[in-house]
Amino acid sequence: MEMVFKTKTVSEELGVNPTTIQRWVKHFNLTCQKNDHGHYLFSEQDIEDLREIKKQLDAGLLMNDIQIAAQVKSPVVPVKAERFDERFESLMAQIEKLEKKIEEKADDVLSYQVLQHATEMDDMMKRLIKIEEKIEDIEVKLLKMPQGTEETAGYKKPRRNWLVSLFTL
Repeated sequence: MEMVFKTKTVSEELGVNPTTIQRWVKHFNLTCQKNDHGHYLFSEQDIEDLREIKKQLDAGLLMNDIQIAAQVKSPVVPVKAERFDERFESLMAQIEKLEKKIEEKADDVLSYQVLQHATEMDDMMKRLIKIEEKIEDIEVKLLKMPQGTEETAGYKKPRRNWLVSLFTL
């Protein structure tokens, strides 16, 4: 059975505070065992990782810049060019479909607006025709009226002030 050590023992061995050990475990996502009470139990490999962390910190590195051998990530496998091209073509086709739908929607909106404007123009023309008809009716009535009956028809010719007529000569 592999030997495990408690946080206090590891902290004494490394010469740091036990809370520092706990902070390092959380920050670097170290996979340490825990006992029934939730306390960390460190294996020899865990202690080596913690030594490496302390060594890099003592060298002046920031915690975000520290690399642990257990955490070194494998290189990213490049995506095959054919698969990338297929995915790119698929995305471009989707974009073109969306653009076409947007254009169709814009055309529909424009057609609706033109139809609304045409309806409004027809309503305005009908009103204008009614106004013209009323004006013509009034003109016909005025022409049919005999001269001099304006006063009898409720129309009174305004009298000119003698002073105003003096200055208009």
